[in-house]
Amino acid sequence: MAKQETWVIKAGSSLVSGRDHGINEKFINQLASQIDFLIKEKQQVVIISSGAVARGMSELGFSERPHSLATLQACAAVGQRGISEVYQNIFGALGYTTGQVLISHDDIANRTRYLNAKNTIESLLSLKVIPIVNENDCVATEEISFGDNDRLGAALAGLIRADKFIMLTDQQGILSNDPNKDKDAKLIPTINIDDKALDLSQQLNSSSGVLGRGGMKTKLEAAKISLNSGASTWVASGLNEDTLLKIFRQEEVGTRLITDKSILQSRKLWISSFGSSAGDIVIDEGACNALLSQGKSLLSVGVLEVIGTFDRGDLIRCLDAHGAEIGKGLSNFNSKELGMIKGINSKEIEQTLGYLTAEEVIHRNNLVLS
Repeated sequence: MAKQETWVIKAGSSLVSGRDHGINEKFINQLASQIDFLIKEKQQVVIISSGAVARGMSELGFSERPHSLATLQACAAVGQRGISEVYQNIFGALGYTTGQVLISHDDIANRTRYLNAKNTIESLLSLKVIPIVNENDCVATEEISFGDNDRLGAALAGLIRADKFIMLTDQQGILSNDPNKDKDAKLIPTINIDDKALDLSQQLNSSSGVLGRGGMKTKLEAAKISLNSGASTWVASGLNEDTLLKIFRQEEVGTRLITDKSILQSRKLWISSFGSSAGDIVIDEGACNALLSQGKSLLSVGVLEVIGTFDRGDLIRCLDAHGAEIGKGLSNFNSKELGMIKGINSKEIEQTLGYLTAEEVIHRNNLVLS
């Protein structure tokens, strides 16, 4: 049995949109079949779907994408209802329940909304519900628009600490030139975003589709974001029936984007980008040594004091007995829970709280040392 991983799969407008009432149901059926396979292999899947504006355009009788922001928002408001119904009908036939999640840039940037979005998606996954996520186009403005959901998907991959981020498009992957201008453009199987000698000027200037906002430029920008959060990243064709299956089987497909940083290094850089902490904990000398010298996780037995109020998943500081910062990390407990379990052995946590939780206060993969 394969290791359980969390996949964030982004389906672009060129795939989701179609002539049949603004929705390409053939593609969504094909996508659902592959996701059915992944879930049966114990994988968790989140779908980032474009297409709300296109669906609304169809229902409202627009033949081309409107240039008015207010009109686009109106199209999205109409289309989000329709596209949600299509996903539920198709996945429902396979025995799954879907849940619609609308996210804007503010939901990622604002700590409270960030936690709400994170907890909602993780709760849906725990309930075996497939989250269908879309940018909240009916309230978004041009200034905060992600751009064809590529950057939204990358941000979400960091939000839920996804293992894989796949951007499905109508091309085989990232090509050597814009295929709209060069019919001989070739697939680039691997791109190292840390390779300073690599010239991606052709890809950065490639055009986007009629219904979408993002070309290969947004995909490359999104890849940097997702790789920096520790997610393995691909740009690949959504027109093929086995793209996701090949990725699962570790076969070559599309363009895989890589970084020189390890997954652990990337995740720690991502943690550092969280900014100010939501609270502090004071830890004893043994815990300090375990973190600094042995690279271990922080356990409840080493916690002396809890300062401030914070939630699970918040960034908190670890201080020694003299108030010096040892590191920062994402807490597996809220401040109230941590106050109840400080100083006790990990084996006693479930009995103390009355429910099963993580064994570590901060896992070493979610910790960055000062």
